[in-house]
Amino acid sequence: MLNFKPRYPYFFLGTLILLAELLSFTAYFLPGIQVYLLAASFLAAFLLSLSSLKLGLALALVELVIGSKGHLFSADVFGFSFSLRLVVWAALMLASLIFIIRRGFLNSWRQFGGSYYFWLPLLAFSAFIILAFVQGLIRGHSLGDIFSDGNAWLFLSLIIPLLLVGGVREEGDRQVFLNIFFLASIFLSLKTLILLFIFSHNLNFMPDVYLWVRRSGVGEITAMGGGWQRIFIQSQIYAPIAFFLTLWPLILKRVDNKKEFFLAVTKLSLFLAVIIVSMSRSFWLGFGLSALIIGILCCRRTWAFYRRSFFYSLASLIGAALIIIVVVKFPFPDPQAGLSAEALANRLELSGGEAALASRWALLPNLWQEIKKAPFLGQGFGATVGYYSQDPRVLAQSPDGWYRSYAFEWAYLDTWLKMGILGLAVYLAWIFSLLFLLLRAAFLKSSAFAWSLAASLLFLIIVNIFTPYLNHPLGLGFLLFCSCFIKKNPL
Repeated sequence: MLNFKPRYPYFFLGTLILLAELLSFTAYFLPGIQVYLLAASFLAAFLLSLSSLKLGLALALVELVIGSKGHLFSADVFGFSFSLRLVVWAALMLASLIFIIRRGFLNSWRQFGGSYYFWLPLLAFSAFIILAFVQGLIRGHSLGDIFSDGNAWLFLSLIIPLLLVGGVREEGDRQVFLNIFFLASIFLSLKTLILLFIFSHNLNFMPDVYLWVRRSGVGEITAMGGGWQRIFIQSQIYAPIAFFLTLWPLILKRVDNKKEFFLAVTKLSLFLAVIIVSMSRSFWLGFGLSALIIGILCCRRTWAFYRRSFFYSLASLIGAALIIIVVVKFPFPDPQAGLSAEALANRLELSGGEAALASRWALLPNLWQEIKKAPFLGQGFGATVGYYSQDPRVLAQSPDGWYRSYAFEWAYLDTWLKMGILGLAVYLAWIFSLLFLLLRAAFLKSSAFAWSLAASLLFLIIVNIFTPYLNHPLGLGFLLFCSCFIKKNPL
C-alpha cells in the first residue's frame, strides 16, 4: 500500500481546493481538457484513498462543500455525464474494494458488525433505490435520465469506506474532520463574497465569471433589483450547518480567551453573511424555524444560556452586515450596487407572480397526478413530469413555457414519485431516527456537538420541503456524517 501523509494536511487540502477552482475556470475556456482533468482527478483521488481511506473521505468531504452540484469538472462520455464528484466517489469505492480484498471479506465484515440498528433501515432503503433503477428500465425511461436522476443515491455507498475506517469514533478524528469541514466552509464563504465583489463592481471579466458559474453548475447569479446581485451556490447549505457547529460550543460555556472569542464571532459573521447573500427563502425559513424549535426544546436552560445566545446572534448579525457593506461598497475600483431594501423585499414577497414560485406551484398538481399512477412503489428513476414554467431560461427555449423534467423542487414528493410511499416512509424513518438519537445524546450528555448536528438536521429536513437536498449528495453526505456520532461505537 502507498503511505502518503502530507506534512501540513490543511495546507495541502487548501492548495487542492484552490487548484481545483483555477483548473475549473481554465476549463471553461478550454473545454477539451475536461476529460483529461477528470482522468487526472480520478488517479489522484484513487492514490490518496489507497494511501489512506480517511484522506480519501476528507477529499470527498471537501469536494462536497466546494463543488456544489459536483461539476467543477465534467464531460459527456458515451452519452453519460461524468463529473468530478462521480470520479472521486468511484476512486474512493475502488480503493475500499481493494482494502476489503487485502483484509479479507470476513475480517471486513466484522468491522461492519455491531451496527444493526443502522444497517436495517439502510438496507431496506437500499432495496427501494435498486427497485427505482429497475422500475425506470422496465417503464422505458431514458437511460441518460435514469442515470442522471439516480446516481445521487449512490453516494450513500460511502458508508462502506466510513465503516472500514471505523467511522469517526475518536475525538481526534472528529476534530480533524471538523477542521476540514470548516476549512472548506470558510473557502466557500470567501468565494461567495469574492463573487459578490466582482458583480457589485461590474469588473471587466464579469461575463466570463458568470458563464463559468452557470456552466459548471457551481451556482446562480441573479439581479434582484436595487443594484443587488443574488449569489446562490447550492453548497451554501453548509453555511448554516457551520454556523450551528460554531455557535453551540459558545453558548454552552463562557469564552474568556479574547482571541478565541474574536475568531468565533468572525466565523459566525462570515457564515451568516453567506446565508443572507444567498437570498434563499428556503434557507432563511429552515434556519429560522430550526433555531426556534431547538430554542423551545432548550426551554429549561439558564438565563446565561439565553443571554449568550442573544449576544452571539446579535454580534454575528452586525458582523455579517458590516462584511456585506464593506464588500459591496468597497471604493475600488468602482462600486455599482446599492444597498436598498428592494432586493430583500422582493425575496420576502410570496406572491405567485414571482417566476420561481409560480413555476413551483404550477408543477404541484401535475406532480400529484403522476404520483397517483404508482403511489406505493413509484415510477422509478427517470420519471418525468411536464408543467408550464415562467422561468426565463425555459421561455427562451419554449415560448409557451411548457417544460418536462425528472428533477423537481418538491423534494419529498420527488422521492414519492420515484420510490413510492413505501420508499419515502423508510427514508423518513431513517432520517427521524437519526434526529431522535441526536436529540437524546444532546439531552443526556448536554453535548454541544449533538445539539449542533440536531439543529443542522432539522434545518435540512425543513429546507428539503421546498428545495431538494436530502435526495442529493449535499444532504446525503451530511446524513452519513451524522451517523458517525450517534454513539461511542458509531454506525
